[in-house]
Amino acid sequence: MILVRKILLYSVLVFLIISLSKNILEYRRNVSFYQDYKQEYTKEKKRNIELKTKMAKAKDIDEFEKIVRNKLNLQKENETILVIPNPTPTVILPTATPVPNYRKWINVFSQGS
Repeated sequence: MILVRKILLYSVLVFLIISLSKNILEYRRNVSFYQDYKQEYTKEKKRNIELKTKMAKAKDIDEFEKIVRNKLNLQKENETILVIPNPTPTVILPTATPVPNYRKWINVFSQGS
């Protein structure tokens, strides 16, 4: 009878451990799923705000005119366009620092003796 009780107790204990491990794994999977979709949601929310801003700018007639004129390189009457070229980098060669005059005089007098 004691043997049957021990076997029954161990089998219930094994069942509980297996059940608990399954629940822990499922919980981790669900948390990971939640984090992924939360991250995707915030990304899409940010994109939505950007698109709404673009749409609001596109509806503004002045902004629309500015975009079209810039893309097609057009100008209004009596308007002057100023084109400024990109600066070109210049190469500066380093020069040796000249020897000071007092050093030259010292060299002349020290070598002369």
